[in-house]
Amino acid sequence: MHEQPDYCPQPDAKPTATNTAVPIWIVVLTLVLVFLGAVYFDRHSGWFDAKVYGPFTSVEQLAAYQPQSGEAALAAHGKVVYETVCGLCHGSDGLGKANQAPPLAGSEWVAKDLVSLARVPLAGLNGPIQVAGHDWNLAMAPMGAGLSDSDLAAVLSYIRTAWGNKSSPVSEADVKAARAAISGNAPSATDLAKMTPPERGHEVFKKYGCFQCHGPDGKGGVSNFNAKTAEQVPSLVYVADGYNKAELLAFISRGERVIPRKNPNGPEPPHFMPKWGGIVTTNELSDLADFLFSLKPKGEKLDF
Repeated sequence: MHEQPDYCPQPDAKPTATNTAVPIWIVVLTLVLVFLGAVYFDRHSGWFDAKVYGPFTSVEQLAAYQPQSGEAALAAHGKVVYETVCGLCHGSDGLGKANQAPPLAGSEWVAKDLVSLARVPLAGLNGPIQVAGHDWNLAMAPMGAGLSDSDLAAVLSYIRTAWGNKSSPVSEADVKAARAAISGNAPSATDLAKMTPPERGHEVFKKYGCFQCHGPDGKGGVSNFNAKTAEQVPSLVYVADGYNKAELLAFISRGERVIPRKNPNGPEPPHFMPKWGGIVTTNELSDLADFLFSLKPKGEKLDF
């Protein structure tokens, strides 16, 4: 017999398993995909809330787009106004901020009669008050003076019904009556038309409570603890030396939230320049700038 040829030669060595590092690009790609998936989940899942459906991504967004009427619509609009005008100081949760603004949640001031409540946003507040058992001695500009009756009614209604407050809502007619009772000495439109721009600007200066921090003559002097400007609200007498009109209008519109500190490690100064854009009208801003420029003593050279 002849030996059959071996047509299936055996390999010299058997295959073996070894430890090999995963390529770094696979690790990076996996992490990126996990991150993108988490972002997508956060933005689009509604966190498994059965009430949320596409294209909405949260309960809050869903509620904002639902048809509303009556008190619900008033409160929804009031929340928007509040977050735009009031929330920076009093907080979106209504709890206020230390050394800056008292709380509105649980405040006895919120439950006061309408004229007393409306007087605060319409005329501002300066001096010591007690809120929820704590003393506050700060100044508040009349941030509601430029709001329409409907906007002010909405924001007051929101404040009176949010964060556990249980006071009745405020109507547009209520605000109109309160405004008339508070600002009975304000010049009429006819009187304003007869004034020069600086004279009208002076009325704007008083209307929005600028005098509460800068003084009735614009010379400042109101204490502003730890502010770099000698711990006082600065004078406006020489504002024409630092700004032209366009620059001044832009500054007033955007405000100045962060005030330079005398001691960088010390507390934040309690007084700051509010953002007046969208509150003071364009014509009022122009007249206000003319008034501020008129404060500089006559005969001195303007340096802009």
